[in-house]
This record gives sequence, C-alpha cells and structure tokens, in this order.
Amino acid sequence: MSAYTQPLQTIRGRVIDMDSKIPLPGVNIILLKSDPMVGTVSDIDGVFRLDKVAVGRQGISVSCIGYKPVMFTDLILNSVKEVVLEVELEQNVYQGVEVVVTAEGKKAETINQMAVVSARAFTVEETEKYAGSRGDVARMAMNFAGVSSANDQRNDIVIRGNSPKGLLWRLEDVDIPNPNHFAEGGTTGGPVSMLNNNLLSNSDFFTGAFPAEYGNAMSGVFDLNMRNGNNEKHEFLFQVGFNGFEAGAEGPFNKKHKSSYLVNARYSTLDLVNEFIDLGTTGVPQYKDVTFKLNFPVKHGKISVFGIAGDSEISILDSRSDDEQDLYSGEGMDLYSRSKMAAGGVTYVHFLNDKTYFKLMLSSVYQEGGSVIDTLNELGTAHDYLDHNFTDYRASIGAFVHKKYNTHLSVRTGFSIDRMGFDLLTQFYNKDDQAFRAVIDYGKDLQHGVNLYRPYIQATYHFNDQLSVVPGLHFLHYDLNNASSLEPRIAANWQLSANKSLSLGYGRHSVTQNLSTYFLGTRLDDGTLVETNNQLGLTKSDQFVLGYNHTLTENTRLKMEAYYQNIFDVPVEQQISSFSMLNTGATWGVEAVDSLWNGGTGKNYGLEFTLERFFSKSIYYLATVSLFESKYTGSDNIERNTAFNGNYVLNVLVGKEFKLNKVSSINIDLKATFAGGKRYTPVDIAASEAAHQTKYDNTSAFSEQFDPFFKADFKIAYRIDMKRISQEWVFYVENFTGHNNVLMQTYSPSKNEVSNVNQLGVFPMMQYRLHF
Repeated sequence: MSAYTQPLQTIRGRVIDMDSKIPLPGVNIILLKSDPMVGTVSDIDGVFRLDKVAVGRQGISVSCIGYKPVMFTDLILNSVKEVVLEVELEQNVYQGVEVVVTAEGKKAETINQMAVVSARAFTVEETEKYAGSRGDVARMAMNFAGVSSANDQRNDIVIRGNSPKGLLWRLEDVDIPNPNHFAEGGTTGGPVSMLNNNLLSNSDFFTGAFPAEYGNAMSGVFDLNMRNGNNEKHEFLFQVGFNGFEAGAEGPFNKKHKSSYLVNARYSTLDLVNEFIDLGTTGVPQYKDVTFKLNFPVKHGKISVFGIAGDSEISILDSRSDDEQDLYSGEGMDLYSRSKMAAGGVTYVHFLNDKTYFKLMLSSVYQEGGSVIDTLNELGTAHDYLDHNFTDYRASIGAFVHKKYNTHLSVRTGFSIDRMGFDLLTQFYNKDDQAFRAVIDYGKDLQHGVNLYRPYIQATYHFNDQLSVVPGLHFLHYDLNNASSLEPRIAANWQLSANKSLSLGYGRHSVTQNLSTYFLGTRLDDGTLVETNNQLGLTKSDQFVLGYNHTLTENTRLKMEAYYQNIFDVPVEQQISSFSMLNTGATWGVEAVDSLWNGGTGKNYGLEFTLERFFSKSIYYLATVSLFESKYTGSDNIERNTAFNGNYVLNVLVGKEFKLNKVSSINIDLKATFAGGKRYTPVDIAASEAAHQTKYDNTSAFSEQFDPFFKADFKIAYRIDMKRISQEWVFYVENFTGHNNVLMQTYSPSKNEVSNVNQLGVFPMMQYRLHF
C-alpha cells in the first residue's frame, strides 16, 4: 500500500462569534505544519475552504484581530468524507490586548460558554477511541471524573453518588426521554443506546451546579448537538458491529441554497452475536432505530428539522434456559419486555441584528412500553404474575433570546413549556380473584394533560480577560400538584495566570418524580384503589463546587474539583423504614412504593482529579480519580450509604496511533477501571424461603459491599484511505482479564441457597466501517 498516492481531502467550514453567532469575515486559517505555508481567509459569510489537504491527522489555526485564537490539532481526514467545521471565536474583553489561547487547553472547554464548573466538552472521536465505549456517549462519560457505572450491562451513569434518574438528556436544545433501547419510563439508561454517534457533533456534559437554562435535573446533563449534513457533496456510510447493521447518507438538497440532509438507520445484530458470545441473558435482543436532521438556511437565520426513533423487544424465558442465572431476570420467571420511543422537533434561529439572535424550538415526544412476567411452578408451567404498560406523550415549546451587549456583558432569557399526557396501567394477578388487580391505573390525554413551566435568565459578565461571573435564575412549576421551585445559580472564573484558573459555583436544582410514582395506588380492604403519592413535591439539592485547572504543557492539563451537595425533600415512606427514592433508578423499573412523603434527606461530597494529555504526536492518555461519600436518611432517621456509594473510582486510559504509510494506520487503545464494589442489602433467607423468591433484609439496607470492581478493556483499529473509499476494521475485548465483578445476590428457590450473580464476562466484538 505504500506505493499508493496519498489521497487528498478538503477542510472547510464557517467562523462565527461565540456570543452573537454572527459570521466573522477576514479570519486567517492556516494549515499547521505546512511547508510552504498553506492558508486562506474567511469570506463575508465567515466561510473558509482548504482544498488538497493530505488525508490522515491534520490541524489548523484560526485567528482574527480582537479575538482569542484557537487551533484544531486532531482532525481526522479520510479519503471520502470532508471535514466541515463551525468555529466559534471568543472576543477579547479589551481590544488591542493580545491574548494567546493554547490549542489543547481549549479542547475541554464547553460549547456552552455560560458553563464554568463541573462541565466539559467531548468530541465524537472520544466516543469511539476510548476502549469500552462502544460508540455510546454515556459509556464514554463513565471515564470522566465524578462518574461511575451502575453496572456494565446497562449505560446508566452515577454522577457524584446521585441516582441515574436525575440525569437530563437534551438534543438540539430540546429535552428528550431516555434515548436507549429496552428503556422503562422514568429511567435514563439501558443496555443499548439509540443515539448514533456518527450523527453527533461536539457536545457538552455537566456533572453539577449547571447553568440556569437547564432544569428538572439534579445529577447531570447531556447537552447533545447533531451535525449538519454535507451541503456540497453526497457521502455514504455502511457499518456493522455491536450496535447493529448501519447505513447512513448525507448530502445537499439544494447546493445553491446550502440546504442539506443527514440520515442513519440501524438494525440489531445481537441475534447473530449470541451464537458466539455470552450476552448474560437467554433472550436475544431485537432493536432498530433511525435518526435524521434536515437543515435549511433562510434569510437571517436557519430552520432545522430533526428526529430520533427506536423500537426494541426481548423475551427472557427461564422455562427454556439451563440452570445459569440470567442477568436480566429472576429464577422461575418468564419475562417479555418491549419499548418504543420517538422524539423530534423543528428549530428556527433568527438573527435580529449583529448583537442579538432568537431561537424557537417546537418538539414532540412519544414513548411506549411495558413488561409481562409469568411465574413458573415446579413443573415449569407459566402462570400470570405482572402486566405492566405505560405510554407517555408530550408536546413542547421553548424559546430564548441571546443578546451580546458589549465585550463585557451577554444575557440569555428563555422558557420552555411541556404539555404531558400519559396512560399508565400496572396490575398483578390475584389468586383469590382469579384476575389481575391494578396498582396503577391512570391516564390523561394531551388535551387535558399536565404542564411543566420553566422560565430562566442567565448572564455572563467579564470584568476583564481574567475574571468573569455567570449569575442565573431558574423557576420550575409543575401543575400536576402545583409544586414549584425558585432556583438561583451563580458561578465565577478567575484566570490566575496564562495556564492556571480557579472556579466557583453554586446552584439549587430540583426534579419532579416519575409519573408511575405519583399514581402508584394503595389497595384498601374494600378493593378501592387510592393514590397516596400524587401530592409529592419536588426533590431538591443545593450544590457547591470549587475547581482548579492547570495547563501543565501545551498538550496536558490537570483539573481538580471539590464539591458538596445537600439533598432534601426526598420521598420516603410514611411508616418507619429505610426506603428512599435516592436509591432508585439504576434498574429496569422505577421501584417506587406507595404512601410516600417528602421527608428524606441526603448528601454527597467528594474530590475529583483529572490528568489528561490530548492527542498529540500520536499518543493520548486520561487518568481520573474520584473519591466520594454518598449518604441518605430515610423515615427511620438512620443515616446509611446510598446504593451508589462506591467511595472511589480510578480510570486509566491510553492510546497510540502507528502510521504504517501514507494511506493506512493502526490505533491501539487500553482502559482499566478500579472502583469500590457495589453496595447491597443482604438477603433475608427465612423470608425468601417462605415467599419462594428473593427477599431482602431492609433493616440493613446497603450495609454490605461487594469486592472492588476491576475491568480492563482493549481495542485495536486499522484504517486505510483509498481514492474512493475509506475503510476501518476494529476489534475489541471488554474485561479481557475475565475478572468476576459481582452484580447482585439472589435467592434460588430450586437450590434453596443464596448466590452471587456476576456482571459481564469476557466480551469480544468486531466492527467494520465503510465510507464511500
């Protein structure tokens, strides 16, 4: 292959002001390490183009008088797909003063410039290059400081000891429900993501004290952006791997008007994989999804239409399995599960002048799913046990106005209104009645649904190029039961020197309860179903963060953060017990009980360290350490560990690229995670024997801890760029040491013993990708 002529490609894009989003003409764009120097200047629309650039890893510098210069040093050019960038430049507070911004130091800065603490940006490449990420943004985020995995069968993420259900997913400035296959209403994770990383652009991830524009979230935020399709040429993709058979296309609708389309569809391959690899379940997951974005530039703005939809189902039948415990179902049960989700919207951006722009978002959501569980007798005959169904639908409108008054002050004011309808039915089979009895049976159509109102205002004020402050105010009102919360937010950043900065942040955050929690009923002696949770208020948290960032070299940074979170108004039982909603959200269901009130509390505090070398000279590494405590108090007034209090997480990742010749390369990536074992409640053996199913001793809730978690992952990729096609082969092995990490303890009625169920074993997988 070394005899092949190296293919050439194009780097093009647009340069805009970071605050006002207006195009910047006259910006200098230089191809790094070019000799003789290759460069261009952006035109009146901020558009630039560099043609005939050699494929492989390339970099550009972008600079303009009065703005802080930036560099992109890790652009991957293949022989078929153009690199199209939208570059945002930050204006100097004091004009005429030169401020040098190192390229790599800017990489971790958020796209949302009003985020100061507990936030970082991530690239699409990071979802692929990190071993064990599987192209999933949630699994990628598990490598960041303050984040841990609930278990490796699912991508629920635990942020600073908080329940995964406090996470907010946002796509194109629109809140979306759980974007995972096999998802239960009210949860935020699942075994397979619907989000297709091939369609995403650089995005933000928040782990606490986030800006005022984000509401109804307590643990963290994924603020995801989709890229626009290529508006000059048609490009195609075929891929097969863990996430399924995948096909994608993008290109222009109208080259003259710069409109474009981007679409991608996937279909599961795990039925084929199951023949060779133990997936931890007797069922074969079936799923499919589609994602798209259409972009239409108009006079003084643009219109975008986007959507994501998925369908999944699985049957896990103990009646057809051997003696091995299934990771997703209990012994003596047949489980049938299904889920569907569709979310889409239209956004309109209008530039009122060179200082102000307006954005309108109209969106809708549909989510439907459920489970059927049959119990098995000694002969293996199935009997009715549970029939669970849920349907959620939502129509939303949101808007904001962003105004840049001057180089010192920018203000954003906005709101969102969600109208929600739902239909909930959960029923258990009653032997006395020889029929099902409902524990949840409630619905509202969209016309008579409930509303969630969230107005906000936030600002950025730069005193100078060293000191800035970001105050904000968020208000949440839920008219289901008229619960409200006024939430002040404030953060500040002090640039101590050219390579050191100190940051502070505070925010009050609140979250509504899940619909199934509000409408869970209590069955009275006369058979009447009474809803005892529908007056539950919001769960709230005051969050404090202190951060320090030190750019050690032009490629390496050290980041440290300390935090404290005070959580209150947590739903707990009215009777004396150890139950708290803070421990729910990491399994298939919501796990609520009836007769709750907002009388519980909790607290999280810890230290986080990040040492990161951004990709440079063919190598990168990332090391994160999280030390934390997560406690809660139920209605029994006893302080306990939460279910997510692992106490520590250590991640070490390293990767290197080996250039074979002008057209091909090999990448090797390694990852190791060492973390505190899962907290668990011991099995009550006597109660389990009597009930013939697992019963736990809740008086000792989460008092025990499994052995420490260890998992090592390996990935090797080979890429070759030819004239009309670009190909990539990837082979990876998760948990290649075969370490046994315990997931849970269960009671086996057939064996009359308690046994451990382990998490994922050795998991090899391959992926092939073709661009043409």
